[in-house]
Amino acid sequence: MLGLWFFITAINFPLSTAAQTRPVAVAPGFELNLFADPTNVSEFRGSGVPATYIGPSALAFDKRGRLFVATLAGKILILLDNNDDGRAEEVKTFASGIPTPLGMTFRSNGDLFITSNQLPFLGGLGRIIRLRDTNGDDVADEQTIIFDGLPSDGEHQTDRLRFGPDGLLYIGQGSSTDNGTAKPGRPEERPLNGTMLRINVDAQNPTPEVFATGLRNPFGMAFQPMNGELFSTDGGSGEVCQLGDCGEDTSPPEEIDWIVQGGNYGFPACEGTPDARPGCVGVRAPITQFTRHLTPTSLAFYTGPQANEYSNQLLVTLFKRLFGEGGNLQRLVLEGDKNTGFRVVGRFEIVEFGLIDPGDGPVDTAIDPISGDIYVARTDTVPHRDPNEHHHFIYRIHRQGSDALPFIGALNPALVKAGSGGLTITLVGRHLKSGAIVLVDNVPVTTRPGASLFDISADLPAGATATARTLTIQVQNPDGKLSNSQTITVTNNDPPPMDKQPQITSSFVYFKNPGRVVNPVVVAAKGKKYGLVIRGANFDAGAQLLVNGAALDLISASTTELVARLTNGLLAQPGVWTIQVRNSDNKISNTVTITVLAQ
Repeated sequence: MLGLWFFITAINFPLSTAAQTRPVAVAPGFELNLFADPTNVSEFRGSGVPATYIGPSALAFDKRGRLFVATLAGKILILLDNNDDGRAEEVKTFASGIPTPLGMTFRSNGDLFITSNQLPFLGGLGRIIRLRDTNGDDVADEQTIIFDGLPSDGEHQTDRLRFGPDGLLYIGQGSSTDNGTAKPGRPEERPLNGTMLRINVDAQNPTPEVFATGLRNPFGMAFQPMNGELFSTDGGSGEVCQLGDCGEDTSPPEEIDWIVQGGNYGFPACEGTPDARPGCVGVRAPITQFTRHLTPTSLAFYTGPQANEYSNQLLVTLFKRLFGEGGNLQRLVLEGDKNTGFRVVGRFEIVEFGLIDPGDGPVDTAIDPISGDIYVARTDTVPHRDPNEHHHFIYRIHRQGSDALPFIGALNPALVKAGSGGLTITLVGRHLKSGAIVLVDNVPVTTRPGASLFDISADLPAGATATARTLTIQVQNPDGKLSNSQTITVTNNDPPPMDKQPQITSSFVYFKNPGRVVNPVVVAAKGKKYGLVIRGANFDAGAQLLVNGAALDLISASTTELVARLTNGLLAQPGVWTIQVRNSDNKISNTVTITVLAQ
């Protein structure tokens, strides 16, 4: 399997003068489009050798379903599809200056964790970084190094990372060598090389512990969502020979492993299937293997409302296409359990990406938590003269016909106490049309559009929560098409404290009283006669309504609505208001905007 430093130097390839492409092939029942490429994401655009440093390297969705993208250039981007057409229209820079980020994952509290790797000539240190947005402006205000000094100065690097069911952070750490023997002047294997690590990020002095060993380069990893078991890719030693007299290729196959605590997976003494070799004693066998050099780069379990009959099957990307194999996204059918072991009993191709160059292929996969769309990042490390020619792509893959259906994500709140009276629920969705209504156990309730195409709120009557039960929530578009179902549990017990992050779902300006809604908002001489209404959830007793960072005087306040008096200055000239809610604990809501037009 190729190491990182081969990926980002690409010195073995001449400048390509013409696009090298083959058609992308998609399996029946699926559809594909380009969500991002150099024409709509300027960070993916470049020419020559420098452009090999800028492609996407990792993907992660936040809980609102927004796609975060790490690039080899050291940026963390947010790619926003604001008009819900399946293609990014807006790019935000969440963070920058992070050396070679290869892994990215969100914690449940919204913190983003990154693996970072210095180039070898700069020290080659791997580190784990936490990024935190403290004021809700989509920029990381805090960059905290959780652990520094991981051994990434050899052939491989600090790879992906994921939080496990135990709340600990798991990190794949590559080996220093290709096959166990260091090249002249290069580092030997050290205790943390070739391992699966885990770390308690909340400890006073977080220190990684070795969870499993014998992994040459555990680049892709994923936890099975139902049983919590950990699986990882691992690439075999050796490089593919394509020119000259290559001789016999004895490199071992690539593999996927079921990772258990204390497990030894064979590198360097027993790569491939364990056999009678002395170094194979106690080595755990892979659950499946791939032809040598194909380079598995990512794992993800297929979840969400589109998975259906493929639910929780394992998705894997293979970076290279060689000898008619690989360069694709595959779906693997797993069988077994932790008592009998796991094995792959079926393998099916979803997309073949039309690869030609050996340094150009898919590197990561993420599932939209709301729609269940599959996103795959492709990075092209081959130098090209044309700045638009690099295949720095992000594909959106979905089930055929799914774009015509609404989808909804988790509800807020999802757990309430019986007898608590009526309440407002908020949700985030996809493909929600104007006039969509929320159904509670198939009965329509009062529904309000939110601050964007993706937000909606609804009022549940007191009778719905009068007794302990489970409520089924759906959204119905005006054409009658129904979304997937989510549930609210009504319990006799006190629910645990909910996430108190304030959330704005809708806003409007009124003149003199809230019944006189002003739309559009235009410049006015007497701004104090106008008011601003913000609706949402989790507004606490000390919540402030901020417009362009300044708090307005409140007329009334509740947990779901703030009403404020506008100022003359706000309506004195055209512009865009940036609106947020800040709770008394300094937690900040999402941002919405209102445009003031000239008269």
